Amino acid sequence: MAKMSLHLSDSLNQLGQMLTPFEHEERVLRPHDARTLRRILKELGQEARDIENQLSAKLWNDQARLERFVDAEAIASAASQPGSNVRLFPVIPRPFTDGFGGQA
Repeated sequence: MAKMSLHLSDSLNQLGQMLTPFEHEERVLRPHDARTLRRILKELGQEARDIENQLSAKLWNDQARLERFVDAEAIASAASQPGSNVRLFPVIPRPFTDGFGGQA
């Protein structure tokens, strides 16, 4: 699995720090700064979506793996019960050679 990046949380914290001056006094956000803010938020939103997709795929695969294991356990349990119609194939003796026509 890929190494977890802290870029998203670090960037959000940095963005919060950049907005701190707006808490203490009124300020006007210039159009250029508003466009920059929107671009940053769009990039962070895409990064968050990528992480969500990775997590969703992992959860989906983990659940499928668990269901497959439970199904296999149920089949094995049913097959090993007395009275089951599942039988092992008989062992058939097979000649073993060294591959050159002689006995090994």
